[in-house]
Amino acid sequence: MSHGLPLFPVYLMDFLGAILMVCLSIMAFRYAKDLVTKHPKSVLFSYLFWLSISFVALSISRSFGHAVRFILMFWGETGLWKLISPFSGGLNTMTFVSVGILTFYYPNIRGVMALIREEAEAVRSAKEELEATHRELRELNRTLEDRVRIRTQELMLSQQKFRRLFENSKDAIFFCDEKGCISDMNQSGVELLGYTEKEEVVGLPMKEFFNKPMEWRTYYASICRDGFIKDFEAEFLKKDGSTINMIISAAAIRDEKGKPTGCEGIAKDITAFKKMTEKLIYSEKMAAIGQLAAGVAHEINTPLGIILGYTQLLKEDFENDQEILKELEIVEKQTKNCKRIVSDLLSFARSTSTAKFDEVDVNECLKHTVALIRHSLEMDQIELVLELTESIPKIYGDKDRISQVFLNILTNAHQAIGEKGLVMIRTRYDTKKMRVFIEIGDSGPGVPDEIKTKMFDPFFTTKPVGKGTGLGLSVSYGIIKELKGVIEVFSPPEDEIFRKKGINTVFTIELPLESDGPEPENPIVQRYCMCER
Repeated sequence: MSHGLPLFPVYLMDFLGAILMVCLSIMAFRYAKDLVTKHPKSVLFSYLFWLSISFVALSISRSFGHAVRFILMFWGETGLWKLISPFSGGLNTMTFVSVGILTFYYPNIRGVMALIREEAEAVRSAKEELEATHRELRELNRTLEDRVRIRTQELMLSQQKFRRLFENSKDAIFFCDEKGCISDMNQSGVELLGYTEKEEVVGLPMKEFFNKPMEWRTYYASICRDGFIKDFEAEFLKKDGSTINMIISAAAIRDEKGKPTGCEGIAKDITAFKKMTEKLIYSEKMAAIGQLAAGVAHEINTPLGIILGYTQLLKEDFENDQEILKELEIVEKQTKNCKRIVSDLLSFARSTSTAKFDEVDVNECLKHTVALIRHSLEMDQIELVLELTESIPKIYGDKDRISQVFLNILTNAHQAIGEKGLVMIRTRYDTKKMRVFIEIGDSGPGVPDEIKTKMFDPFFTTKPVGKGTGLGLSVSYGIIKELKGVIEVFSPPEDEIFRKKGINTVFTIELPLESDGPEPENPIVQRYCMCER
Protein backbone atom coordinates (compact mmCIF):
# COMPACT_ATOMS: atom_id res chain seq x y z
CA MET A 1 0.00 0.00 0.00
CA SER A 2 0.94 3.67 -0.50
CA HIS A 3 -0.79 6.69 0.92
CA GLY A 4 -3.31 4.38 2.49
CA LEU A 5 -4.46 2.88 -0.90
CA PRO A 6 -3.81 -0.69 -1.95
CA LEU A 7 -1.47 -0.87 -5.16
CA PHE A 8 -2.49 -4.31 -6.27
CA PRO A 9 -5.29 -3.11 -8.61
CA VAL A 10 -2.86 -0.68 -10.25
CA TYR A 11 -0.28 -3.36 -10.79
CA LEU A 12 -2.94 -5.69 -12.06
CA MET A 13 -4.18 -3.09 -14.61
CA ASP A 14 -0.61 -2.36 -15.62
CA PHE A 15 0.08 -6.06 -16.08
CA LEU A 16 -3.11 -6.68 -18.03
CA GLY A 17 -2.55 -3.53 -20.15
CA ALA A 18 0.90 -4.77 -21.07
CA ILE A 19 -0.53 -8.13 -22.13
CA LEU A 20 -3.34 -6.38 -24.10
CA MET A 21 -0.82 -4.08 -25.81
CA VAL A 22 1.14 -7.14 -26.96
CA CYS A 23 -2.00 -8.75 -28.34
CA LEU A 24 -3.11 -5.61 -30.16
CA SER A 25 0.31 -4.99 -31.65
CA ILE A 26 0.45 -8.58 -32.87
CA MET A 27 -2.99 -8.20 -34.47
CA ALA A 28 -1.89 -4.96 -36.12
CA PHE A 29 1.21 -6.78 -37.41
CA ARG A 30 -0.91 -9.59 -38.85
CA TYR A 31 -3.21 -7.15 -40.73
CA ALA A 32 -0.23 -5.17 -42.00
CA LYS A 33 1.36 -8.39 -43.22
CA ASP A 34 -1.85 -9.34 -45.08
CA LEU A 35 -1.91 -5.92 -46.77
CA VAL A 36 1.71 -6.22 -47.85
CA THR A 37 1.11 -9.73 -49.13
CA LYS A 38 -1.84 -8.57 -51.23
CA HIS A 39 -0.17 -5.32 -52.36
CA PRO A 40 3.58 -5.94 -52.37
CA LYS A 41 4.28 -2.84 -54.44
CA SER A 42 2.41 -0.45 -52.11
CA VAL A 43 4.82 1.89 -50.25
CA LEU A 44 2.19 2.83 -47.64
CA PHE A 45 1.42 -0.75 -46.72
CA SER A 46 5.14 -1.52 -46.48
CA TYR A 47 5.54 1.43 -44.10
CA LEU A 48 2.64 0.22 -41.94
CA PHE A 49 4.14 -3.30 -41.93
CA TRP A 50 7.49 -2.10 -40.53
CA LEU A 51 5.76 0.25 -38.11
CA SER A 52 3.63 -2.63 -36.74
CA ILE A 53 6.81 -4.68 -36.29
CA SER A 54 8.28 -1.79 -34.22
CA PHE A 55 5.11 -1.62 -32.15
CA VAL A 56 5.20 -5.39 -31.56
CA ALA A 57 8.83 -5.14 -30.43
CA LEU A 58 8.02 -2.14 -28.19
CA SER A 59 4.96 -3.83 -26.66
CA ILE A 60 6.81 -7.11 -26.04
CA SER A 61 9.82 -5.29 -24.56
CA ARG A 62 7.72 -3.11 -22.25
CA SER A 63 5.25 -5.86 -21.33
CA PHE A 64 8.10 -8.29 -20.61
CA GLY A 65 9.80 -5.74 -18.35
CA HIS A 66 6.60 -5.02 -16.42
CA ALA A 67 5.67 -8.70 -16.07
CA VAL A 68 9.15 -9.70 -14.81
CA ARG A 69 9.24 -6.78 -12.36
CA PHE A 70 5.85 -7.78 -10.91
CA ILE A 71 6.82 -11.44 -10.62
CA LEU A 72 10.18 -10.70 -8.98
CA MET A 73 8.67 -8.20 -6.55
CA PHE A 74 5.91 -10.72 -5.75
CA TRP A 75 8.58 -13.26 -4.85
CA GLY A 76 10.59 -10.68 -2.99
CA GLU A 77 13.52 -10.68 -5.39
CA THR A 78 13.85 -6.91 -5.67
CA GLY A 79 17.60 -7.11 -5.86
CA LEU A 80 17.45 -9.25 -8.92
CA TRP A 81 15.07 -6.75 -10.54
CA LYS A 82 17.45 -3.95 -9.83
CA LEU A 83 20.10 -6.00 -11.58
CA ILE A 84 18.14 -6.63 -14.80
CA SER A 85 16.05 -3.45 -14.90
CA PRO A 86 18.70 -1.41 -16.79
CA PHE A 87 18.69 -3.98 -19.56
CA SER A 88 14.90 -3.92 -19.74
CA GLY A 89 14.88 -0.11 -19.83
CA GLY A 90 17.52 -0.08 -22.61
CA LEU A 91 15.51 -2.51 -24.67
CA ASN A 92 12.40 -0.39 -24.16
CA THR A 93 14.31 2.70 -25.21
CA MET A 94 15.61 1.04 -28.37
CA THR A 95 12.18 -0.15 -29.42
CA PHE A 96 10.68 3.23 -28.59
CA VAL A 97 13.35 4.97 -30.64
CA SER A 98 12.65 2.67 -33.58
CA VAL A 99 8.95 3.52 -33.33
CA GLY A 100 9.82 7.20 -33.17
CA ILE A 101 12.13 6.96 -36.16
CA LEU A 102 9.45 5.22 -38.20
CA THR A 103 6.91 7.81 -37.04
CA PHE A 104 9.17 10.68 -38.04
CA TYR A 105 9.72 8.97 -41.42
CA TYR A 106 6.00 9.27 -42.15
CA PRO A 107 6.24 12.79 -43.77
CA ASN A 108 8.68 11.36 -46.29
CA ILE A 109 6.29 8.52 -46.88
CA ARG A 110 3.51 11.04 -47.33
CA GLY A 111 5.64 12.92 -49.85
CA VAL A 112 6.32 9.69 -51.64
CA MET A 113 2.59 8.96 -51.61
CA ALA A 114 1.81 12.42 -52.94
CA LEU A 115 4.36 11.90 -55.71
CA ILE A 116 2.88 8.52 -56.39
CA ARG A 117 -0.60 10.06 -56.54
CA GLU A 118 0.65 12.74 -58.92
CA GLU A 119 2.26 10.12 -61.07
CA ALA A 120 -0.87 8.00 -60.85
CA GLU A 121 -2.95 11.03 -61.83
CA ALA A 122 -0.56 11.71 -64.69
CA VAL A 123 -0.80 8.08 -65.70
CA ARG A 124 -4.58 8.25 -65.48
CA SER A 125 -4.64 11.44 -67.57
CA ALA A 126 -2.26 9.87 -70.05
CA LYS A 127 -4.46 6.80 -70.13
CA GLU A 128 -7.56 8.94 -70.73
CA GLU A 129 -5.75 10.87 -73.45
CA LEU A 130 -4.55 7.58 -74.93
CA GLU A 131 -8.07 6.20 -74.84
CA ALA A 132 -9.39 9.39 -76.43
CA THR A 133 -6.68 9.20 -79.07
CA HIS A 134 -7.49 5.55 -79.58
CA ARG A 135 -11.17 6.42 -80.06
CA GLU A 136 -10.19 9.16 -82.52
CA LEU A 137 -7.90 6.77 -84.37
CA ARG A 138 -10.60 4.16 -84.42
CA GLU A 139 -13.07 6.70 -85.78
CA LEU A 140 -10.47 7.95 -88.25
CA ASN A 141 -9.73 4.39 -89.25
CA ARG A 142 -13.41 3.71 -89.79
CA THR A 143 -13.76 6.95 -91.77
CA LEU A 144 -10.58 6.17 -93.66
CA GLU A 145 -11.88 2.73 -94.52
CA ASP A 146 -15.08 4.33 -95.82
CA ARG A 147 -13.08 6.83 -97.85
CA VAL A 148 -10.80 4.13 -99.19
CA ARG A 149 -13.81 1.99 -100.09
CA ILE A 150 -15.55 4.91 -101.82
CA ARG A 151 -12.35 5.90 -103.62
CA THR A 152 -11.76 2.31 -104.64
CA GLN A 153 -15.27 2.11 -106.04
CA GLU A 154 -14.73 5.37 -107.96
CA LEU A 155 -11.45 4.06 -109.34
CA MET A 156 -13.10 0.80 -110.35
CA LEU A 157 -15.91 2.68 -112.11
CA SER A 158 -13.37 4.91 -113.83
CA GLN A 159 -11.33 1.89 -114.86
CA GLN A 160 -14.44 0.15 -116.16
CA LYS A 161 -15.39 3.25 -118.17
CA PHE A 162 -11.89 3.46 -119.60
CA ARG A 163 -11.86 -0.26 -120.38
CA ARG A 164 -15.26 -0.05 -122.12
CA LEU A 165 -14.09 2.96 -124.11
CA PHE A 166 -10.83 1.19 -124.91
CA GLU A 167 -12.43 -2.06 -126.01
CA ASN A 168 -15.62 -0.75 -127.68
CA SER A 169 -14.07 2.10 -129.66
CA LYS A 170 -14.16 1.48 -133.40
CA ASP A 171 -10.95 3.47 -133.79
CA ALA A 172 -7.49 2.10 -133.02
CA ILE A 173 -6.31 3.03 -129.49
CA PHE A 174 -2.68 2.15 -128.86
CA PHE A 175 0.10 2.52 -126.28
CA CYS A 176 3.83 2.38 -127.01
CA ASP A 177 6.82 1.98 -124.69
CA GLU A 178 9.99 4.08 -124.66
CA LYS A 179 11.46 1.94 -127.46
CA GLY A 180 8.55 2.69 -129.80
CA CYS A 181 7.08 -0.83 -129.57
CA ILE A 182 3.35 -1.37 -129.11
CA SER A 183 2.59 -2.33 -125.50
CA ASP A 184 -1.22 -2.46 -125.82
CA MET A 185 -3.90 -1.98 -128.48
CA ASN A 186 -7.66 -2.44 -128.50
CA GLN A 187 -9.32 -5.15 -130.58
CA SER A 188 -10.61 -2.69 -133.20
CA GLY A 189 -7.06 -1.52 -133.86
CA VAL A 190 -5.84 -5.11 -134.10
CA GLU A 191 -8.53 -5.90 -136.69
CA LEU A 192 -7.86 -2.68 -138.63
CA LEU A 193 -4.27 -3.84 -139.10
CA GLY A 194 -5.45 -7.21 -140.38
CA TYR A 195 -4.65 -9.28 -137.27
CA THR A 196 -6.97 -11.41 -135.17
CA GLU A 197 -5.27 -11.62 -131.76
CA LYS A 198 -3.80 -8.79 -129.69
CA GLU A 199 -0.73 -10.89 -128.92
CA GLU A 200 0.23 -10.74 -132.62
CA VAL A 201 0.57 -6.95 -132.44
CA VAL A 202 1.95 -6.35 -128.93
CA GLY A 203 5.72 -6.04 -129.02
CA LEU A 204 5.96 -5.04 -132.69
CA PRO A 205 7.69 -1.72 -133.48
CA MET A 206 5.26 1.02 -134.44
CA LYS A 207 7.63 1.89 -137.28
CA GLU A 208 6.75 -1.33 -139.12
CA PHE A 209 3.14 -0.21 -139.65
CA PHE A 210 4.10 2.99 -141.49
CA ASN A 211 4.16 2.24 -145.21
CA LYS A 212 6.20 5.36 -145.99
CA PRO A 213 9.44 5.91 -144.00
CA MET A 214 9.13 9.70 -144.37
CA GLU A 215 5.76 9.67 -142.59
CA TRP A 216 7.25 7.67 -139.70
CA ARG A 217 10.15 10.12 -139.37
CA THR A 218 7.74 13.06 -139.31
CA TYR A 219 5.52 11.35 -136.72
CA TYR A 220 8.45 10.34 -134.49
CA ALA A 221 10.13 13.75 -134.71
CA SER A 222 6.91 15.55 -133.74
CA ILE A 223 6.35 13.28 -130.71
CA CYS A 224 9.95 13.79 -129.52
CA ARG A 225 10.06 17.52 -130.21
CA ASP A 226 6.57 18.73 -129.28
CA GLY A 227 5.34 15.86 -127.12
CA PHE A 228 2.25 15.38 -129.29
CA ILE A 229 0.94 15.16 -132.83
CA LYS A 230 -2.58 15.95 -134.00
CA ASP A 231 -4.56 14.88 -137.08
CA PHE A 232 -1.52 13.45 -138.83
CA GLU A 233 -2.39 11.51 -141.98
CA ALA A 234 -0.32 8.40 -142.71
CA GLU A 235 -0.54 5.28 -144.83
CA PHE A 236 -0.48 2.11 -142.71
CA LEU A 237 0.62 -1.33 -143.88
CA LYS A 238 -1.69 -4.22 -142.97
CA LYS A 239 -0.69 -7.81 -142.26
CA ASP A 240 -1.68 -8.97 -145.78
CA GLY A 241 0.41 -6.25 -147.44
CA SER A 242 -2.49 -3.94 -148.33
CA THR A 243 -2.60 -0.34 -147.12
CA ILE A 244 -5.11 1.84 -145.33
CA ASN A 245 -5.16 5.56 -144.71
CA MET A 246 -5.13 6.60 -141.04
CA ILE A 247 -5.36 9.93 -139.22
CA ILE A 248 -3.42 9.87 -135.93
CA SER A 249 -3.49 11.97 -132.77
CA ALA A 250 -0.93 10.94 -130.14
CA ALA A 251 0.87 12.32 -127.09
CA ALA A 252 4.05 11.40 -125.25
CA ILE A 253 3.89 9.79 -121.77
CA ARG A 254 6.41 11.21 -119.28
CA ASP A 255 7.48 10.24 -115.76
CA GLU A 256 7.74 12.54 -112.72
CA LYS A 257 11.08 13.89 -113.94
CA GLY A 258 9.70 14.68 -117.39
CA LYS A 259 11.55 11.84 -119.12
CA PRO A 260 9.56 10.22 -121.97
CA THR A 261 8.46 6.68 -121.15
CA GLY A 262 6.28 6.01 -124.19
CA CYS A 263 3.29 7.43 -126.01
CA GLU A 264 -0.46 6.90 -126.36
CA GLY A 265 -2.72 7.73 -129.25
CA ILE A 266 -5.80 7.15 -131.38
CA ALA A 267 -5.77 6.28 -135.09
CA LYS A 268 -8.88 6.50 -137.27
CA ASP A 269 -9.35 4.74 -140.59
CA ILE A 270 -10.13 7.36 -143.26
CA THR A 271 -9.63 5.13 -146.29
CA ALA A 272 -13.32 5.24 -147.23
CA PHE A 273 -13.39 8.99 -146.65
CA LYS A 274 -10.41 9.57 -148.94
CA LYS A 275 -11.90 7.37 -151.64
CA MET A 276 -15.20 9.19 -151.35
CA THR A 277 -13.36 12.51 -151.59
CA GLU A 278 -11.62 11.31 -154.74
CA LYS A 279 -14.95 10.18 -156.17
CA LEU A 280 -16.56 13.53 -155.44
CA ILE A 281 -13.64 15.34 -157.07
CA TYR A 282 -13.90 13.02 -160.05
CA SER A 283 -17.66 13.58 -160.24
CA GLU A 284 -17.16 17.35 -160.27
CA LYS A 285 -14.48 16.97 -162.94
CA MET A 286 -16.73 14.79 -165.06
CA ALA A 287 -19.56 17.32 -164.82
CA ALA A 288 -17.25 20.16 -165.87
CA ILE A 289 -15.80 18.13 -168.75
CA GLY A 290 -19.31 17.16 -169.84
CA GLN A 291 -20.37 20.81 -170.04
CA LEU A 292 -17.19 21.68 -171.93
CA ALA A 293 -17.61 18.74 -174.30
CA ALA A 294 -21.20 19.71 -175.07
CA GLY A 295 -20.20 23.27 -175.92
CA VAL A 296 -17.26 22.19 -178.09
CA ALA A 297 -19.32 19.53 -179.88
CA HIS A 298 -22.08 21.94 -180.82
CA GLU A 299 -19.56 24.52 -182.04
CA ILE A 300 -17.68 22.00 -184.20
CA ASN A 301 -20.74 20.12 -185.48
CA THR A 302 -21.96 22.97 -187.73
CA PRO A 303 -18.72 23.54 -189.73
CA LEU A 304 -18.26 19.77 -190.02
CA GLY A 305 -21.73 19.47 -191.53
CA ILE A 306 -20.93 22.21 -194.04
CA ILE A 307 -17.59 20.56 -194.97
CA LEU A 308 -19.28 17.18 -195.41
CA GLY A 309 -22.07 18.70 -197.51
CA TYR A 310 -19.73 20.55 -199.86
CA THR A 311 -17.53 17.47 -200.16
CA GLN A 312 -20.48 15.38 -201.27
CA LEU A 313 -21.46 18.06 -203.81
CA LEU A 314 -17.94 18.16 -205.19
CA LYS A 315 -17.96 14.37 -205.55
CA GLU A 316 -20.94 14.69 -207.86
CA ASP A 317 -19.13 17.33 -209.93
CA PHE A 318 -15.97 15.20 -210.28
CA GLU A 319 -17.45 11.77 -210.82
CA ASN A 320 -15.28 11.22 -213.87
CA ASP A 321 -12.01 12.47 -212.36
CA GLN A 322 -10.85 9.53 -210.28
CA GLU A 323 -7.86 11.27 -208.76
CA ILE A 324 -9.87 14.21 -207.41
CA LEU A 325 -12.72 11.86 -206.44
CA LYS A 326 -10.33 9.75 -204.38
CA GLU A 327 -9.04 12.82 -202.51
CA LEU A 328 -12.61 14.00 -201.90
CA GLU A 329 -13.48 10.57 -200.45
CA ILE A 330 -10.54 10.92 -198.06
CA VAL A 331 -11.86 14.34 -196.99
CA GLU A 332 -15.35 12.84 -196.58
CA LYS A 333 -14.03 9.90 -194.50
CA GLN A 334 -12.02 12.10 -192.13
CA THR A 335 -14.95 14.51 -191.79
CA LYS A 336 -17.20 11.62 -190.81
CA ASN A 337 -14.57 10.54 -188.29
CA CYS A 338 -14.67 14.03 -186.85
CA LYS A 339 -18.48 13.88 -186.68
CA ARG A 340 -18.23 10.51 -184.90
CA ILE A 341 -15.91 12.04 -182.31
CA VAL A 342 -18.31 14.96 -181.91
CA SER A 343 -21.19 12.49 -181.57
CA ASP A 344 -19.25 10.71 -178.80
CA LEU A 345 -18.73 14.02 -177.07
CA LEU A 346 -22.43 14.73 -177.27
CA SER A 347 -23.20 11.26 -175.94
CA PHE A 348 -20.80 11.84 -173.09
CA ALA A 349 -22.44 15.16 -172.18
CA ARG A 350 -26.01 14.17 -173.03
CA SER A 351 -28.60 14.45 -170.22
CA THR A 352 -30.90 11.59 -169.28
CA SER A 353 -33.90 13.38 -170.71
CA THR A 354 -32.74 12.58 -174.27
CA ALA A 355 -32.55 8.83 -173.68
CA LYS A 356 -35.36 6.52 -174.83
CA PHE A 357 -36.12 4.25 -171.91
CA ASP A 358 -37.88 0.94 -172.41
CA GLU A 359 -37.59 -2.69 -171.33
CA VAL A 360 -34.28 -4.20 -172.44
CA ASP A 361 -33.27 -7.86 -172.64
CA VAL A 362 -29.58 -7.76 -171.72
CA ASN A 363 -28.81 -11.15 -173.30
CA GLU A 364 -30.43 -10.18 -176.59
CA CYS A 365 -28.64 -6.84 -176.55
CA LEU A 366 -25.32 -8.64 -176.04
CA LYS A 367 -26.02 -11.13 -178.84
CA HIS A 368 -26.84 -8.28 -181.23
CA THR A 369 -23.63 -6.40 -180.32
CA VAL A 370 -21.50 -9.56 -180.60
CA ALA A 371 -22.93 -10.19 -184.08
CA LEU A 372 -21.59 -6.81 -185.16
CA ILE A 373 -18.04 -7.40 -183.92
CA ARG A 374 -17.70 -11.19 -184.24
CA HIS A 375 -16.29 -11.06 -187.78
CA SER A 376 -13.47 -8.64 -186.88
CA LEU A 377 -12.58 -10.79 -183.84
CA GLU A 378 -12.44 -13.95 -185.93
CA MET A 379 -10.24 -12.20 -188.49
CA ASP A 380 -7.64 -11.68 -185.73
CA GLN A 381 -8.10 -15.24 -184.41
CA ILE A 382 -9.72 -14.08 -181.16
CA GLU A 383 -12.02 -16.65 -179.59
CA LEU A 384 -15.35 -15.36 -178.27
CA VAL A 385 -17.04 -17.29 -175.43
CA LEU A 386 -20.56 -16.43 -174.23
CA GLU A 387 -21.95 -17.79 -170.94
CA LEU A 388 -25.33 -16.10 -170.73
CA THR A 389 -27.64 -17.05 -167.86
CA GLU A 390 -31.14 -17.70 -169.12
CA SER A 391 -34.26 -16.14 -167.65
CA ILE A 392 -32.54 -12.92 -166.62
CA PRO A 393 -35.27 -10.31 -165.99
CA LYS A 394 -35.43 -7.34 -168.30
CA ILE A 395 -34.05 -4.01 -167.16
CA TYR A 396 -35.42 -0.57 -167.85
CA GLY A 397 -33.10 1.57 -169.99
CA ASP A 398 -32.03 2.76 -173.44
CA LYS A 399 -31.24 -0.28 -175.62
CA ASP A 400 -29.11 1.62 -178.15
CA ARG A 401 -26.96 3.24 -175.49
CA ILE A 402 -26.50 -0.05 -173.59
CA SER A 403 -25.41 -1.64 -176.87
CA GLN A 404 -22.98 1.23 -177.33
CA VAL A 405 -21.43 0.43 -173.88
CA PHE A 406 -21.00 -3.25 -174.84
CA LEU A 407 -19.52 -2.31 -178.20
CA ASN A 408 -17.06 0.15 -176.63
CA ILE A 409 -15.82 -2.42 -174.10
CA LEU A 410 -15.55 -5.20 -176.71
CA THR A 411 -13.66 -2.86 -179.02
CA ASN A 412 -11.32 -1.95 -176.16
CA ALA A 413 -10.77 -5.68 -175.48
CA HIS A 414 -10.06 -6.33 -179.17
CA GLN A 415 -7.48 -3.55 -179.28
CA ALA A 416 -5.88 -4.76 -176.02
CA ILE A 417 -5.49 -8.34 -177.30
CA GLY A 418 -4.40 -7.52 -180.84
CA GLU A 419 -4.28 -11.03 -182.28
CA LYS A 420 -4.88 -14.55 -180.95
CA GLY A 421 -6.63 -14.33 -177.64
CA LEU A 422 -9.85 -14.85 -175.75
CA VAL A 423 -12.86 -12.66 -175.00
CA MET A 424 -15.33 -14.08 -172.47
CA ILE A 425 -18.78 -12.66 -171.68
CA ARG A 426 -20.94 -13.76 -168.73
CA THR A 427 -24.29 -12.59 -167.39
CA ARG A 428 -26.03 -13.36 -164.09
CA TYR A 429 -28.79 -12.04 -161.87
CA ASP A 430 -28.48 -11.34 -158.14
CA THR A 431 -31.88 -11.99 -156.58
CA LYS A 432 -30.94 -10.30 -153.27
CA LYS A 433 -29.72 -7.07 -154.82
CA MET A 434 -32.19 -7.34 -157.75
CA ARG A 435 -29.46 -6.29 -160.14
CA VAL A 436 -28.11 -7.71 -163.41
CA PHE A 437 -24.36 -8.29 -163.74
CA ILE A 438 -22.49 -8.33 -167.08
CA GLU A 439 -18.82 -9.39 -167.06
CA ILE A 440 -16.62 -8.89 -170.14
CA GLY A 441 -13.08 -10.25 -169.83
CA ASP A 442 -10.13 -10.35 -172.21
CA SER A 443 -6.75 -12.07 -172.29
CA GLY A 444 -4.87 -8.87 -173.04
CA PRO A 445 -1.79 -7.79 -171.06
CA GLY A 446 -3.85 -6.40 -168.18
CA VAL A 447 -4.17 -2.91 -166.74
CA PRO A 448 -1.30 -1.41 -164.68
CA ASP A 449 -2.19 0.10 -161.32
CA GLU A 450 -1.29 3.63 -162.38
CA ILE A 451 -3.71 3.44 -165.32
CA LYS A 452 -6.70 2.00 -163.44
CA THR A 453 -7.45 5.34 -161.84
CA LYS A 454 -7.53 7.09 -165.24
CA MET A 455 -9.31 4.59 -167.49
CA PHE A 456 -12.68 6.35 -167.34
CA ASP A 457 -11.26 9.87 -167.67
CA PRO A 458 -12.28 11.66 -170.88
CA PHE A 459 -9.63 11.76 -173.63
CA PHE A 460 -7.31 9.42 -171.74
CA THR A 461 -5.87 6.72 -173.98
CA THR A 462 -2.77 4.55 -174.20
CA LYS A 463 -3.23 3.92 -177.93
CA PRO A 464 -1.04 5.57 -180.59
CA VAL A 465 -2.13 8.81 -182.20
CA GLY A 466 -4.91 8.24 -184.69
CA LYS A 467 -6.06 4.91 -183.19
CA GLY A 468 -8.09 6.15 -180.22
CA THR A 469 -9.90 9.24 -178.97
CA GLY A 470 -10.02 8.32 -175.28
CA LEU A 471 -13.79 8.77 -175.20
CA GLY A 472 -15.05 5.18 -175.50
CA LEU A 473 -14.80 4.21 -171.84
CA SER A 474 -15.73 7.72 -170.67
CA VAL A 475 -18.91 7.60 -172.75
CA SER A 476 -19.64 4.10 -171.39
CA TYR A 477 -19.14 5.35 -167.86
CA GLY A 478 -21.55 8.24 -168.45
CA ILE A 479 -24.22 5.92 -169.90
CA ILE A 480 -24.00 3.49 -166.97
CA LYS A 481 -24.17 6.44 -164.61
CA GLU A 482 -27.43 7.61 -166.24
CA LEU A 483 -28.83 4.12 -165.70
CA LYS A 484 -27.91 4.34 -162.01
CA GLY A 485 -25.54 1.42 -162.41
CA VAL A 486 -21.90 0.71 -161.57
CA ILE A 487 -19.00 -0.08 -163.90
CA GLU A 488 -15.72 -1.42 -162.49
CA VAL A 489 -12.52 -2.87 -163.84
CA PHE A 490 -10.61 -5.74 -162.16
CA SER A 491 -7.08 -6.55 -163.25
CA PRO A 492 -6.31 -9.30 -162.40
CA PRO A 493 -9.90 -10.59 -161.98
CA GLU A 494 -11.22 -11.84 -158.65
CA ASP A 495 -12.96 -14.90 -160.12
CA GLU A 496 -10.74 -18.00 -160.26
CA ILE A 497 -12.53 -19.21 -163.41
CA PHE A 498 -11.41 -16.14 -165.34
CA ARG A 499 -7.82 -16.50 -164.16
CA LYS A 500 -7.69 -20.18 -165.16
CA LYS A 501 -8.78 -19.29 -168.69
CA GLY A 502 -6.03 -16.68 -169.01
CA ILE A 503 -8.29 -13.66 -168.59
CA ASN A 504 -6.27 -10.71 -167.25
CA THR A 505 -8.84 -7.90 -167.31
CA VAL A 506 -12.58 -8.00 -166.53
CA PHE A 507 -15.06 -5.14 -166.90
CA THR A 508 -18.04 -5.66 -164.59
CA ILE A 509 -21.28 -3.79 -165.26
CA GLU A 510 -24.00 -3.76 -162.60
CA LEU A 511 -27.45 -2.54 -163.71
CA PRO A 512 -30.64 -2.18 -161.63
CA LEU A 513 -33.96 -3.43 -162.91
CA GLU A 514 -35.50 0.02 -162.51
CA SER A 515 -33.00 2.66 -163.57
CA ASP A 516 -35.40 5.54 -162.85
CA GLY A 517 -35.66 4.50 -159.19
CA PRO A 518 -33.63 5.74 -156.21
CA GLU A 519 -29.86 5.87 -156.24
CA PRO A 520 -28.16 2.53 -155.43
CA GLU A 521 -26.31 2.05 -152.18
CA ASN A 522 -22.92 2.15 -153.92
CA PRO A 523 -22.31 5.60 -155.43
CA ILE A 524 -22.23 5.71 -159.22
CA VAL A 525 -18.87 7.40 -159.14
CA GLN A 526 -17.28 4.12 -158.04
CA ARG A 527 -15.09 3.68 -161.13
CA TYR A 528 -12.62 1.01 -160.19
CA CYS A 529 -11.69 -1.44 -157.49
CA MET A 530 -8.17 -2.15 -156.27
CA CYS A 531 -8.53 -5.88 -155.83
CA GLU A 532 -5.12 -7.23 -156.84
CA ARG A 533 -4.10 -10.48 -155.22
